[in-house]
This record gives sequence, structure tokens and C-alpha cells, in this order.
Amino acid sequence: MKFFLLLIAFISSVLVHAQNDCPYDLNGDGFTGAGEMIIFLGGYGAPGNTDYDYNNNGIRDFEDGLIFSRHLGTQCPQPEMETDSGTILGLVVQSVDTLSEGLISFGDTIPSGAVTYRLYAEVSHPDVVLTGVWGDAESPLRLEAPDGLFFSFLQGTDHFASNINPGFFPTAPTLANASWWTLNQAPEEGVDFLVQLGSTADYMDDMDDSSMLFNAQMGDGWLLYENLPNAGLPTPSNLKLLGQFTTLGQGGICGQLNLEVRTLIDGQGEQFEQAFGLTFASPGSEDLCATANPCPEGTDVDEDGMVTIADLLLVLGQFGGVTEGPADIDGDGTVTVGDILGILGGFGAICD
Repeated sequence: MKFFLLLIAFISSVLVHAQNDCPYDLNGDGFTGAGEMIIFLGGYGAPGNTDYDYNNNGIRDFEDGLIFSRHLGTQCPQPEMETDSGTILGLVVQSVDTLSEGLISFGDTIPSGAVTYRLYAEVSHPDVVLTGVWGDAESPLRLEAPDGLFFSFLQGTDHFASNINPGFFPTAPTLANASWWTLNQAPEEGVDFLVQLGSTADYMDDMDDSSMLFNAQMGDGWLLYENLPNAGLPTPSNLKLLGQFTTLGQGGICGQLNLEVRTLIDGQGEQFEQAFGLTFASPGSEDLCATANPCPEGTDVDEDGMVTIADLLLVLGQFGGVTEGPADIDGDGTVTVGDILGILGGFGAICD
């Protein structure tokens, strides 16, 4: 009996040790790979599911996906990655083209005067790899373009550089000015290693109306999945490409995002750094996002940082009721059409 108890204790200690050494080996095979990715995504964002909640915020969210992704392709044991500071310097917007005359091809039309911008992350050392772009309730992922953004018919609805085929540029010159996101890869370089994690499968389609704004509790964004031989190699520049956006006028672009990078400096261990609420704006449009969508008082009913359909549903759920609660937007003691109009008037607003 004593031997049996000692054996159980030994096995338990081995299992605990293995679990501590390999928290990202989700199927217990000693390696973190595609199988673990399937397991992780299986319960991603599910309410009350705190398995693999690596940042301990009560939900398996995008930031957990970033932490998990750092260990893809690694054997056990898996040491924790160090965090760095001072690598991310900010965001830079550069104008790369202004059309002197309009372009028409394959059903696409870009008017004369349209401006193409490229958005970069500025870092302090060239040996840096972009590993994730995302937004959450506290720091939503935003892109604003008052004149509208151009998207080519040929790129479909998946608005990433990976969906742009440079082979079409000679016959469809408008495609070269398409709007897209990326992680430091231009279309001509090829990129097919982005993993999207988001609250809806088609959240990038929101860019069709020339703006996007996310605040899902679990976060919305995309990350680098290193399943290609040369994926994630650092590039020489201290400017890392995040996207290209062509506006249909000259009103500019602005926005906000969260960013993660990995540093691979010779002689140093692999390090990661995150930056939250980074803002960007093209010259002359700095005030665009600062003044856009002000949050009317009381309209963020669920207090998630934005006025969304969830707030409207909460008000509709108490329609006609007598209450002094948060659904009574105008404070008259009942939930009426006036409160619904209050929500609609602030719809999409970011709230402090």
C-alpha cells in the first residue's frame, strides 16, 4: 500500500512537472504544433471557458492566442519568453501615391486625386518581427477614412496582402492600389501565414464602409503563424509594414491599434513586447479620430467601452418598463423610444 501511494505521488509529481514545463503542449505529445492550434481555437471566446487563459483575465481571448503562438513549433520543456521594453517607437503613415488621373480596370474605379498611404510600425532595431495586430474593448482596433477606402473587385472580401496577386497588376493596375492589412509583407513578397482570430468570421468585411471599429471582449485581430520556412524573418528596415490604404479623396486616414513584436537580436534571447492604444494619422487628419464618434452620456449601457448592438438589445429588452437603471438613457423613469434613439445616436462611439 505504501509503495502504491508513493507511486501515485511520483506519477502526480511528474505530471505536474510536465504540465508546468509544457503549458502550451495541449495534447501531451511533447510538441506544440497544429494539433494544439486546433485545440486552442476549439473553445476560443466561449463564455465561461477559462482553459488556456494565459493572461488570467477570465476568458480565452486574442492575447492568449498571442502568448500561445509564441511557442508554436517548440519542444518541451518550454521556458517563458522574456518581455522587452523600448523596441516599439510608434506608428508612421507615409503617402506613397497620388493619382494624377483616374484608373479603371475590371470593374474597379479609382478617381483622380485618390491617395495611397502605407502604415508602418517604427521600431528601434531592424531585427524585429511583427507578430500580432489587434484591438479589444479598452483599445479598439480602428481605421477611419472620411472619403472612403478603395477595395479591388479582384481581392475579394479578405482584406489582407495575402489576397493580392501581383500577377494581375499589368492588366488590372487598380489592384496595385487596393487597401489591405499585413504583418510586414507586401503582396509581391507573398504572405499566407496570418491566423485571424475575431468575434465574427467576416469581421474584416466591416472595412467595406471605409471604417472599422472592434471592441469584442476577446479581441479582434490577426497574428503570425510560422508554418513557412522563411516566415517571421526580420527585415532590414526599422519600419515594418502594417497596411496599405487608398482613400477616394484627400481627407486622409487615422486610427488606433495594439501591436506585438518579437526581437531577434544576435547574442540575445528571444523577447516579445506589446504596445496598446497606438494611434496613427496622415498629415492634416490628426484630429479626425480624436473628434469622431463622441460617446453620448449613458449610451454605453453594458460599460464595455463602446456603443454597440449589445447596448441596443439591453434597452429593447426593458422597453416600456419603469426603471431608473442604465437602460433609461434620458433619465425620465421609463424606457421609451427616446432611449432607443439615444443609443442609435451614439452608435459606434468609443466611451472612456
